[in-house]
Amino acid sequence: MLNRLFLVIQSVLLLLLAILATTAHAGSDKTYRVRGSVIANEVLSDVSELPTRARVVVNGGEHTGFIKSDGSFAVENVKAGDSLLEISSADYAFPKVHLRISIKDDGKASIAARYVQIGSEWSESAPVLAYPLQMSAAQKYEFFTPRQGFNIVAMFSNPYMLMVGASLLGIFVLPKLQANMDPEALKEVQNKS
Repeated sequence: MLNRLFLVIQSVLLLLLAILATTAHAGSDKTYRVRGSVIANEVLSDVSELPTRARVVVNGGEHTGFIKSDGSFAVENVKAGDSLLEISSADYAFPKVHLRISIKDDGKASIAARYVQIGSEWSESAPVLAYPLQMSAAQKYEFFTPRQGFNIVAMFSNPYMLMVGASLLGIFVLPKLQANMDPEALKEVQNKS
């Protein structure tokens, strides 16, 4: 009888422990939506100029979101903790943002976003950005450089042109120098060769 009671109590305790473990685990799997918008500035004067292939990427592609024509975006299923948010665009460079999603005591999430430099530590001393995020382009990529015009100084500073100039100098100037030489010195030079 005592063994049976002990077995029932042990089963109930294991059941309660399993229920607590699954509820704690289910709470850690909760995901969040990160919202924001791309705003116009002097680099990107109109948000509709952004190519349709521009994406908002979290943690290098773990989660992605699309940028709408009005510039707004949302990235779904981002877990609590630290993440790196970046806007991937072939035409514009955007700053990267460190996201820290934490759970408050009342169960609500808070998002702290800070600009970050790649290759440096994620610092808490950087100012916190307003939420929903407002991202603006830092620069426009320039893939083509304009062709340089004709420059005579650059042409004559080329090593090949310097060699051609020295050769022409030897061909045209040295005979003139020999013609102006003293006849005795000319005979002496011819005898040596």
